[in-house]
Amino acid sequence: MKISVNWLKEYIPVDHTVEEIANKVSLTGIESGPVKLGEELTNLVVGHITSVKPHPDSDHLKLCQVDVGEEEEIQIVCGAPNVAADQYVIVALHGAHLPNGVRIKRGKLRGQESNGMICGLDEVGVPAQYMPKEFENGIYVFDEPQTPGQDVYDLLGLKDEMVDIDITPNRADTLGMRGAAWEIGATYDEKPKFTKPELNQDKVKDLTDVTATVEEKDLVPDYLLRELKDIKVSKSPLWMQRRLWNQNIRPVNSVVDAANYVMIEYGQPVQVYDLDKLPQKNLTVKLAKDGDKLILADTEKSLNHNDLVIASGEKVLGLAGIVNGTNAAVDENTTNVLVEAGVFDGAFVRKAAQRHDLRDDASNRFEKGVDNGIVSEALVRVTQLIDQISDAKEISKEIIGNYTKAEPTVIKGSIKHINHLMGLELSSDEIIQIFDRLGFTSELSGDEVTVTIPTRRWDMEIEADLVEEVNRIYGYENLPNTLPAGMETRGGYSAKRELSNKLRDALLASGLDEVINYSLLNKQEVDDFNILNSEYTKLLHPMTEDHEYLRNSLIPGLVRDIAYNQARKNDDLQLFEQARVFDRETGNDRPKELPFISGAISGNVIEDAWNTNAKPVDFYYVKGIVEELLSYVNADAQFSFVATADYGNLHPGQTAKILANGQMVGVIGKLHPNYQKAHNVNDTFVFELNIDALFDLNTRNVKATSAPKYPAISRDLAILVEKDVENGQIISDIFSNGGKYLKDVNIFDVYEGKNIKANHKSLGYHLVFLNPNDTLTDEEVEKAFTLVKDSLVQKFNVEIR
Repeated sequence: MKISVNWLKEYIPVDHTVEEIANKVSLTGIESGPVKLGEELTNLVVGHITSVKPHPDSDHLKLCQVDVGEEEEIQIVCGAPNVAADQYVIVALHGAHLPNGVRIKRGKLRGQESNGMICGLDEVGVPAQYMPKEFENGIYVFDEPQTPGQDVYDLLGLKDEMVDIDITPNRADTLGMRGAAWEIGATYDEKPKFTKPELNQDKVKDLTDVTATVEEKDLVPDYLLRELKDIKVSKSPLWMQRRLWNQNIRPVNSVVDAANYVMIEYGQPVQVYDLDKLPQKNLTVKLAKDGDKLILADTEKSLNHNDLVIASGEKVLGLAGIVNGTNAAVDENTTNVLVEAGVFDGAFVRKAAQRHDLRDDASNRFEKGVDNGIVSEALVRVTQLIDQISDAKEISKEIIGNYTKAEPTVIKGSIKHINHLMGLELSSDEIIQIFDRLGFTSELSGDEVTVTIPTRRWDMEIEADLVEEVNRIYGYENLPNTLPAGMETRGGYSAKRELSNKLRDALLASGLDEVINYSLLNKQEVDDFNILNSEYTKLLHPMTEDHEYLRNSLIPGLVRDIAYNQARKNDDLQLFEQARVFDRETGNDRPKELPFISGAISGNVIEDAWNTNAKPVDFYYVKGIVEELLSYVNADAQFSFVATADYGNLHPGQTAKILANGQMVGVIGKLHPNYQKAHNVNDTFVFELNIDALFDLNTRNVKATSAPKYPAISRDLAILVEKDVENGQIISDIFSNGGKYLKDVNIFDVYEGKNIKANHKSLGYHLVFLNPNDTLTDEEVEKAFTLVKDSLVQKFNVEIR
């Protein structure tokens, strides 16, 4: 909320700069920043248009003679449709600076001299969506005569200074000017002074034609109404309008503006209704029926039994605590008004606002909490303002739908304990003085202090809250620096976290870039890569349809990153993410959180250069990265890659399960062409590893050995084998039969095509034999080599070439 310094001066003396106030409030624990409106504005004055003539060479331009307080009137060419003689307007003189670097200079328009510009509010810094609707497409016209030549800044609040406070959810008491005055006043030891609103008692009548009914009293502890008769709806005064648009609220009319003004002043949302538009002279607060409709200005909302509504008869007028529909909206023809002030259950308001995407200033306050001790006073204040501006003939007494007496909170504490927790030695008088600055009343009995908290501070309940308040006002920066006493605990990462960090560092070293994605997916995305075969975990109240489910894979987020970048012509990408996925077993309410690491690579892995050709990513490049990654696990396990077609969104011919001693620990593959097309990505390869599964593998003992003294002997093996036989199967069988001196096997040739039997492929392998303790003989090597060949012929029906 933005706290206007000029408005604040009505409650407490303010002689500090807005920067000092913001810094002081921030030190008390409420993050604040200075806001200075219109610093760039210069040479803006009031102008009085004395005459208007058509431009001789234009159908829409007009020549305006304007009195700007100088000896002679100036001529300004204006094209606004609402410009007319005898208007008091905003004039930007020659040399004036406007927002966005606009500068006004003398010149000629269609041959006619123009010595400035007649401005609309949006041209001098008021956002178009917050200025009065009547001036949306034209210049701004003052309602009352002003002095020509005087600056317009104070008149329109164009250069107001504000403190923008960013509250925590427990400090909603500062979402009103009066609550903010208490907070800021306490920091400067200034108690705010408020004028209690009063009604003209001659107009207050015992009217009984309107009733209020609250069916859900647990959800609506307070619900009060007042009726005003024979009013004349008009524009609200300029002082009110400027305060509203500076709070990002559009002025509407004298009735609606009064309600919005009091919401900012008291922090209590108020609603108004056209009494004559009600189907029945009754307002009922109840739960909606499934299928009930709420008609808004630009849409229609379908309600359900979880929505708390305000109704008259069978017609729904609004969502309680959120928004009113158009059925009983106050307009320029309204003569009888019903004003509503209440307290609505914050959880109901929050969920309904989120469900219908209608979160606004009112719902923001109700969901965080409002002061039920000022509901009646806020209602009086709105009624007073409407009466002052719109002159009601009669005002009803308070109409009560439900009422709960507001009781202050009483907290007991110990002066000694408060000092002990803060590490201070403040006297009881000093602590009592701090409570007094906050508007609390205190009674001291020996060391025990009893503090009575006003209803505006509903966030306070226990002694620790008293300690916090003393800390804040005394000043966190004034607390002494002390070292903690007692045993120290050495910090550090767990073994599993150490492994995660090692894998992350390995991918960074391989040239991949780390990304961080949302942990929430839409329904389609959790379907796309449910590799864990997990039950889906849906949020009860998702923010959007795209964020309904907890992720069961990191791949959808990486695909979204690839698509986002490639849509912006950034095609060569190597990304990875290390995060948790959520695996929920059938019958369990809560999912397990599993650490995963996943990558996605698309485009070229080697760029075109004078000495190299561009090389696109392929399966084996990504497999090499994964194998390098697995080497960092240091597991006593045999890793293998087994081709699979189990995953519909991965290419059936370029996808493999990653196994460790037969246990699945991950997957690697190319995205299916159809999936790539649907998601607007180029050829992309992905991998995903379960860090938990890798961590559970036995650790390999690494021993240092001396370099071999004896030479190795190598043999090359060429075979012809059916296409369906995998290289991994061949290598595994070679190691199984190669004997204890076989140290390494590498494939060096793959050929398919001419001169090769149909559905067959030619493979070439290089075998290395080594005895570290003696010289190998040809007989020993040939014996092992023969066993290898015989086994391959027997098991895979290969032909030795």
